Amino acid sequence: MREYDLIAGWYASERVDETGDGTGVPEVAALASSLAPGALVLDIGCGNGVPLTRAVLRAGHRVIGLDSSGEMLARFRRNCPDTPAVRGAVHACPFAAAAFEAAVAWGVLFHLDRDDQIKAIAHVGRVLKPGAPFLFTSGDVDGAVPKEDLMNGVAFRYWSFTKDAYRSILADHGLTLVGFHEDAGRNGYYLSTKRENGK
Repeated sequence: MREYDLIAGWYASERVDETGDGTGVPEVAALASSLAPGALVLDIGCGNGVPLTRAVLRAGHRVIGLDSSGEMLARFRRNCPDTPAVRGAVHACPFAAAAFEAAVAWGVLFHLDRDDQIKAIAHVGRVLKPGAPFLFTSGDVDGAVPKEDLMNGVAFRYWSFTKDAYRSILADHGLTLVGFHEDAGRNGYYLSTKRENGK
């Protein structure tokens, strides 16, 4: 994503390590603790790998990162040198079916327009094994956020569905919504699982 290429240096200085604001770390750590040892986790929008990829690795799992920003991936490879990462977009996910025991998409889906979000969820449903969890963040509103948000002077747009609409979209792609909550920063966390029958 071109916008993240523009802010990669600033972003790295804001999220230096797990001792920062810790946003997303409790949720990702809880997900990681629910997995069998050594599970293979897809980190969608892995960014520079700090702090969320590191939280999954620290829990003893394997990770493959996926991000569309070359600048963020360059930093990811420095921060997580033994962890593979692929440049690509989740709505054109390049991985094989049923390859992962879990997937995390923190701060990713809401950057995609609604059609691409549906494609992204379809791909996640395809690459997860039956029973695998998928944790992602997004809003609980219908449509585009009415104003652009600036991060370090770069404009970002956001799109969302309602919680009920996400429940329906997930179900269309073999996933069941099992939980939702907001953190203190009003980040909405959606936890779903791939249905055992895969349908």
